[in-house]
Amino acid sequence: CRHWSEIRTKRRFWYRRSYVAGWEAVVFAKLTALFSKTIFLALLLLGLQACSPSLYHVTLKYEPAEKFLKSEETKPDFLLTVAMFRDIRQTNDKLQLGTVTSMNGDRIPILPKNVKVPNAVTMDVREYFFKSGYRLSNNVPIWDLREETINKDWGRILVGGTIDELEIVCDDSFPVKTYRAKVKLTVVFANVPAKRISDQIRVKSSSSLKDISFSEEMLEQQINAVLSDALERIFTDPEMKKRIDESRVKS
Repeated sequence: CRHWSEIRTKRRFWYRRSYVAGWEAVVFAKLTALFSKTIFLALLLLGLQACSPSLYHVTLKYEPAEKFLKSEETKPDFLLTVAMFRDIRQTNDKLQLGTVTSMNGDRIPILPKNVKVPNAVTMDVREYFFKSGYRLSNNVPIWDLREETINKDWGRILVGGTIDELEIVCDDSFPVKTYRAKVKLTVVFANVPAKRISDQIRVKSSSSLKDISFSEEMLEQQINAVLSDALERIFTDPEMKKRIDESRVKS
């Protein structure tokens, strides 16, 4: 009996050791997997930071709202001239549209693609009027927004203005990215034959977006959304259309 009792005790001890060894193996495997994932994520983040470009580029482009594209109105029959918009943004570098703050704190500039900011905004204003059916002058004059400098060769209606604010910034944090865009424009309308400023309008637009993804395309979408919204809020206002029509006949 004593012999069988010793055998049963040894078996229980062996089973207990086997159970503990198996449990320790499972815990060790889980810790190893967790450690591997942590190392992988750390290397991935370092790789992403190492691959960050020195510049980002976006195309400033007027993108009409769907309801605007479907509108059908009588096309104006007078010649409209869009002067070059003046860039009066309070910034040290007027080539920039903003910055992307990377995960390691670097501030990477955002530039308009292939064109300066005043040229891009002026082209967008012209694009709006073109899509609205206005006859546009091929001339894009430099105008200082004073009545005495209006040239009578500039068609019937002259549109100029200033870019007071235009910015897109992104905080490229992990895991959520934050995009912020804003624009502020001053638009001046003038009756060219009368050499008289008929109206001046200021408009603001802004947006904020949080997303898990980052791309130049998303930077572009955000800045173009606020710019297009600002243009349409100015020019699709029925009162503004009425003023343009009135100023063209009051020569």
